[in-house]
Amino acid sequence: MLWGIQAYAQHQDPPVTDPQNMKVEPGNTDCHKLPDTLEDLTEALSAFENYRFYYDQSIKTTRRRGLMQARFLSCDFSTGYLVVRYDSVDQVFPQVSISLWKEFQATSDIDGFYFKRIEKLPKITANE
Repeated sequence: MLWGIQAYAQHQDPPVTDPQNMKVEPGNTDCHKLPDTLEDLTEALSAFENYRFYYDQSIKTTRRRGLMQARFLSCDFSTGYLVVRYDSVDQVFPQVSISLWKEFQATSDIDGFYFKRIEKLPKITANE
């Protein structure tokens, strides 16, 4: 199923402060340049590599199977995109809460957490 997901906070620079209560300057990000929709996986991954976000954090493992890496990108410190590489396959989950991301970072069982809490979330798929 194709999920055309609305990019949030893209055309206006929201009055955002980061978790350390520092004002986020719009000129330091590209959130306002995000397309209205990210139609497929290739477009989403390209946007994530070419745009700067207010919040961008990653987890990487040394594994060759299972969860290999995860990245969370947000324009508002509330929700964002979760990019996961699992068994060498990239997946993008839009509108993931930052609280879910923080739980994911803190878990001692990343594969178990992925299967219980993330895998079934709506995702942006590749056009075929």
